[in-house]
Amino acid sequence: MADTQFNNVMKDIYIIGCGGFAKEVYALIKLIGGYRVKGFINHEKADGLIFKTEVIPVIEEIDFFKLDSQNVYLAIGVGNPKLIHEFSLKFKEFDFPNLIHPNVTGDFDNIILGKGNIFTSNVTLTIDIKIGNFNVFNLLTTVGHDVVIGNCNVINPSVNISGGVSIGDRNLIGVGSTILQYKTIGSDSIIGASSLVLKNVPNSVTVVGVPAKKMSDN
Repeated sequence: MADTQFNNVMKDIYIIGCGGFAKEVYALIKLIGGYRVKGFINHEKADGLIFKTEVIPVIEEIDFFKLDSQNVYLAIGVGNPKLIHEFSLKFKEFDFPNLIHPNVTGDFDNIILGKGNIFTSNVTLTIDIKIGNFNVFNLLTTVGHDVVIGNCNVINPSVNISGGVSIGDRNLIGVGSTILQYKTIGSDSIIGASSLVLKNVPNSVTVVGVPAKKMSDN
């Protein structure tokens, strides 16, 4: 979790997006400390976001790229895996720190992390876990031993990922779902809320239910 600390020097950071999850990322950044939120980045003009103590400007994307952006950090504040992937490519020249809530627990000496991951409150990780880039771990998610997770996945609140699970890229995993041990989730798939995954999930499908069954192709 070292990249949430910058030797007590405040770093400027912008949040991509200006919806509800972007506000949650703002609150997480304020809690972590070490960053100065300079604004939200949106694809079009929008009013600033009003918080209790301040108004944070919303900057149009085209105007952001005109700024002097040296030593600026970014965070992606959207909950759509495909949009996260698009933004990760569009802003690939920038630095994206991992943002980790102080009460997240895990054996981080034995967890490999990429960049731009967001861990919200009460996430629990165990040991020997490999995590790529730009994943979102929402409230109360648990991740077991020897799990491998790719890039740009959105894991919604209270998801339980058992040991030995492998997850690809750009998946949306619904609230309260459970993936049993040593199952494989492909890429670009959706696991419905409260689903129980007993079998491998291929690429580009939606599965729902207890047990989870294919409902459609994506």
